[in-house]
Amino acid sequence: MSGNRKAAEAVILKWVKAIDPSEKNTQMYEAMFAKMTDAQFDAWMVAIEGRKDYVSIVADNGTGSKVTTDNNIKVAKQMGVHLLQKLWLTDAVTGMRYLTPIEYLVLDLPVRRQIQTLENKISIPEDNKHIDELTDQPTGTSKGSSISFPELQVLYAQNLDASILELIKFRGGDEKAMRAMDKSIIDSGGASLESLKQLGTKVRANTTLSTFLKGMHFDNNY
Repeated sequence: MSGNRKAAEAVILKWVKAIDPSEKNTQMYEAMFAKMTDAQFDAWMVAIEGRKDYVSIVADNGTGSKVTTDNNIKVAKQMGVHLLQKLWLTDAVTGMRYLTPIEYLVLDLPVRRQIQTLENKISIPEDNKHIDELTDQPTGTSKGSSISFPELQVLYAQNLDASILELIKFRGGDEKAMRAMDKSIIDSGGASLESLKQLGTKVRANTTLSTFLKGMHFDNNY
C-alpha cells in the first residue's frame, strides 16, 4: 500500500507543479499528504475515481499567480488531455446528426447555485407528465411556477415580447410546440421561437375558452 501511495503522490505532485510553477500548490499538497493516514488517502483516491472529488489548484486573485491559460494548454497536451473536441449535433430542421468539422473547447466547470434556486426558495417540479385537460398547462407535481398578468405587463413594458411568447404559448399550454422546443434543446442545445411558430400549433386554453364562449352563443375570432 505504501508503495502505491508514494507513486500516486509523486504523480499528483508532478502535475500540480507543472500547472503551478510557483510550487505554492505543491507545498500545499505535500503538507496535506503528511497529515493523511493511509485510510484517508485510500478514501480520497476512491472519491476521485468515482468523480466525487478531484485534485484542485488554488490560484489566488491579484497575487501574480503563475497559473496561466497558455501553460494549462501545454500541460494538458503533456497529460494527453484533449481540450478541443468535435461535437455531434442534431440539425434542427432535418433531424440529422452530424459531426462538426471544427473542434470546440470542452471543459468540466463548477456550478455554484444561487440562493434563489435552493429548494426552500422555489418549487421544483417532480416531472413533466401531468397537464390540465382543459389547458394543457402543467399541474400537480409537474407545476413549478406561474406568471401573473402584472408580471406580463412588466415584460411588455420592457419590450420582452419573445419572453412573453415563450411563457404564455410555448410553455403555457401549447403542448406540441413545447415538446418540439424541448427536443430542439436536447438535440442542438437551443431552440428558435421563429421556427416553432411555423408549426401552426395553438394554446389549448384559448381553444377551450373559445369553445365555452361559443357554447354560450358568444362568437369569437379564435
